[in-house]
Amino acid sequence: MSSMENNIIQDTSKKSQDNRTTFRWQMNTDGPETYERVIVPTWMADWTPDLIEAGRVGAGKRVLDVACGTGIVARKAAGLVRPGGRIAALDLSEGMLRVAGRCAGQEGATGIEWYHSDVSRMPFSSGEFDTVLCQQGLQFFPDKAAALLEMKRVLAPQGTLALSVWGRPGKCPHVMVICDVFSEYFGEDSTTIFKVASSLSNHKVLHNLVSDAGFSNIRIRSEVKISRHPSLAELLPAYFSALPVAAQIAALPEEERTRMFRSMETKLADWRENDGLAAPVENCLLTAENGN
Repeated sequence: MSSMENNIIQDTSKKSQDNRTTFRWQMNTDGPETYERVIVPTWMADWTPDLIEAGRVGAGKRVLDVACGTGIVARKAAGLVRPGGRIAALDLSEGMLRVAGRCAGQEGATGIEWYHSDVSRMPFSSGEFDTVLCQQGLQFFPDKAAALLEMKRVLAPQGTLALSVWGRPGKCPHVMVICDVFSEYFGEDSTTIFKVASSLSNHKVLHNLVSDAGFSNIRIRSEVKISRHPSLAELLPAYFSALPVAAQIAALPEEERTRMFRSMETKLADWRENDGLAAPVENCLLTAENGN
């Protein structure tokens, strides 16, 4: 049994007597494992090819994946830069990099260079890469301006920046449901991570931030796709166990916690697909050039 299975226990085969889903909760002790197992396939994987294509990743290119997490972008780009190319991936979390390296090995994605570093002080020379990719990282950086300046510094002249951020909350209805329920049970502060996640969804704000860092030829497009997970009973406890609100959920009496999950399940009815979730999510994809 994997560490994930030990930490989060869900029962998707049994139903309570009133025919509603049984949610079982235990505190997660390995966030990166949760991220790779639940968040990556549900919300990240479908957008990865779009980001790689936007970054013009191809044979011979020197590519850097910033805030790589468990490495989904680097793994998918690794085979495309051969022959003669290079793929490097950087993250501040050693745990994320540990899982990233393991997953790359399992998938046969070889040749990836993994770096443990802050994005605002990257261990690379100026102009070392042709492409910098960043999937769902920029909005979470404490100093976004410094991070973008570093991305520009390590890019070669005319190099390409391709990054994505989550779109408007109104285009991600399941997030609004989650925030409503969390606000009811734990107060507005419990929804902060979701507000941060969508904080760069305004195209003008995002454009100005990147422009101020000195990038040119900036293009932004938004797209909505359906994110899917086959089991809501598995998804919700696992997803929330990796968020800051996990300790508050764990502190609830079991009956109250079950009531919270069932309230959320009911409010998500319009986006149910059999036993799972099929919810629209908006993604903003930006490309820019290092004109210097």
